[in-house]
Amino acid sequence: MRAVGYSLRTALADIVDNSLAARARAIEILFESGPTPYIAVLDDGEGMDARAAREAMQLAGRSSLSDRDSSDLGRFGLGLKTASLSQCRQLTVVSKQSSTLVGLEWDLDHIAQANEWSLNVLDLDEIEVVPGFARLAEQESGTLVVWRRLDRLLEAGGDSADHLDAAMVDARDHLSLVFHRFLSGDDAPRVALSVNEVSIDPVDPFLTKSRRTQASRKEDIAYQGAAIEVRAFTLPFINKMTRRERELAAVAGALRDSQGFYIYRGARLVIWGTWFRLMPKSESGKLTRVRVDIPNSLDHLWSLDIKKSSAVPPAAVRARLRELATTMAEPGRKAISFRGRKAAEEDAVIRPWELVLDRDSFRYGINRNHPMLGGFVDGLEPYQVAQFDAVLRVLEGTFPVQDLHNRMSNDQVSSQATEDLAELRAALQSMWASTAVRRETVEGFVERMVGHEPFDLLRGEQQSLISALQEQEAERATAR
Repeated sequence: MRAVGYSLRTALADIVDNSLAARARAIEILFESGPTPYIAVLDDGEGMDARAAREAMQLAGRSSLSDRDSSDLGRFGLGLKTASLSQCRQLTVVSKQSSTLVGLEWDLDHIAQANEWSLNVLDLDEIEVVPGFARLAEQESGTLVVWRRLDRLLEAGGDSADHLDAAMVDARDHLSLVFHRFLSGDDAPRVALSVNEVSIDPVDPFLTKSRRTQASRKEDIAYQGAAIEVRAFTLPFINKMTRRERELAAVAGALRDSQGFYIYRGARLVIWGTWFRLMPKSESGKLTRVRVDIPNSLDHLWSLDIKKSSAVPPAAVRARLRELATTMAEPGRKAISFRGRKAAEEDAVIRPWELVLDRDSFRYGINRNHPMLGGFVDGLEPYQVAQFDAVLRVLEGTFPVQDLHNRMSNDQVSSQATEDLAELRAALQSMWASTAVRRETVEGFVERMVGHEPFDLLRGEQQSLISALQEQEAERATAR
C-alpha cells in the first residue's frame, strides 16, 4: 500500500479532493518542520459522524463502480489511507459534525505490534492534543487530517527541516495548478486554499485573463450517455507574454512540453501536457492547449489510477479527440509561423525575409525587392551592386537557424528592434529624406511603405505620417 507511488504533492492533492467532496470552502494546510514534524489538512466541510468516519478509515470502503455525486472527486475508497500512509506511519483523522466529535487513528507501529488491523479510537483528551485541533474546535463542522512520523519524507531529506520546507513549496505549486479552477471559481465552487496561513493563488495554464489568448468554441463528445466537453486555447506569442504569464504558462517546465490535452475531472486537473500519442509535440504546437472535461461517471473507461494522476481516453473518444486536436492546434501553428499575422497565402505584406522551400529543405533569403534595399542601391555603380549582393548572400548563408531554434525551444524571448514604433517612424522619415528623385507623392510613399514589413506596424498611423513628411518636406524647401 505504501508503495503505490504517491509523492507528497499528489498525496496532499488526494486529501484536498476529500475536502472538496465534503463541500469545504476553506482548506488549510499546516505543517511544522520540527522538533516533531507533522503535516495537517483542515477543512470547513460537512464533517463526519462516527459511522461515516469509521467507513472513511476502512480500506476500499466504497466500490469504485458505485454511483457518486457529480462533485465527488474520489473513486476507489483508498485515497485517504494510501495517500496518507505513503508519507507517514501515523494517520489521525478528527471530524466534527454539529455536536459530534470523533477521532480515529491508523498507527503502523501499533498494527505491527498487534499483528492485526487494529484501528485506534481516540478519547477527548487524545483528540485535544492533535496538531490543528484548536482551529477545528472553533468551527461548526469540518475534518482534520494529520500525518505524523513522516518516515518516508524525512528519510529522503535526511531529517532536514529545509527538505520538508522545499517539499511543501513544491506541493503548493502543484496544488495551485491542479485546483486552479476551484481557486478562481471557474465553473467550480470557489475555494480558499492556504499553506501555513499563506493563500495559494491559482495557476491558469490557459492564460484566460490575457486578451491575446484565443479560445475556440466548445465541442461536446457524447459517450455512453455522458458529455465530454472539449475547448482549445491558443496562448499569445511568447514575445507578447509578460514575464509572469510565461512563468504561469510553463507548467511542465517549458512551453513546448506544456502543450496538449488538459484533462479535468469535476474541474480538478488530472493530467496535462500530453497529446496521448494522437499527434507529436512540436515547436509549432507549443502554444496550443486543449481543455477536456470528463464526468466522474466515466472514470473506469479512462483508466483513471488511484492517485488520479494518470488517465487514458477510451478508443472511441481517442478517435474524436484526434480530429479535434488537429483542427484546434491550427491557430497555434499560425501564431508561431506568422507571429499572429495572416498566413503567407493570404498575406499582402511584403517582408524583408523570404522563406525559400527546396526539395527536402528550407532556407531564408533576403528579399531584394524590399524598398529599403531598393532605395539603398539606387545610384550605385554595377560593381558596387554586385559587391552588395555578395554581402547579402553571406548574411543569408550564415543565418543562425540552429541557435534560433535552440533559444526558442528554451522559451527565450527575442527583442526585435523593428517593433519600436518611434524607430520605425524615424527610419521612414530618413528614407523619404534620402530619396534623390521624387517619383511619387508623400501619400503614395506612405501607402506603399506600410505594405512592407516592418512598416506595416504603422498601418494605423498613415495620416499622421503623411503630415510629418509633408512638414519635413516644407522645412527642406525653406532651407533651400
